[in-house]
Amino acid sequence: MYLTRSLFLLLCAFVLVAPGCKKKKSGDPVPKPAEEAELQAELPGIHLNRDDNAAQGATLEFSIKLISNPLPPEGVTITITATDPSGAVIAQNPAYKSKEGTISLSLINLPKRQVADIVVTVTSNNKPGNTKTYRFGVMNKTI
Repeated sequence: MYLTRSLFLLLCAFVLVAPGCKKKKSGDPVPKPAEEAELQAELPGIHLNRDDNAAQGATLEFSIKLISNPLPPEGVTITITATDPSGAVIAQNPAYKSKEGTISLSLINLPKRQVADIVVTVTSNNKPGNTKTYRFGVMNKTI
């Protein structure tokens, strides 16, 4: 009697536990992540592809507004390169990383009474091939 009752309890436990050990179906496809949108940005107050931007000193504050929808999940890296009229490189701040939609930046070391050629490169941290480049000139108007 004791053996029959033990076998019965063992069988009941097996019936309850067995469905939980069932192998999961691999037929359900894992959804692919959405393709990253092409980077798009605006530089409010900056005249792109022109040399008539003015700074009232050796620095110029400006912002970049990312208008890509959606924004890259890992954010972007922004690099600024500047050259004087002779082509010499003007030192700028290091590359800036951000996940924000609007990023404030500064140009520094602008030469007096000369137009500095500025190149701003915005690159997705998720997809390095997703890059936009913006060009403009800035003149430091101080005497």
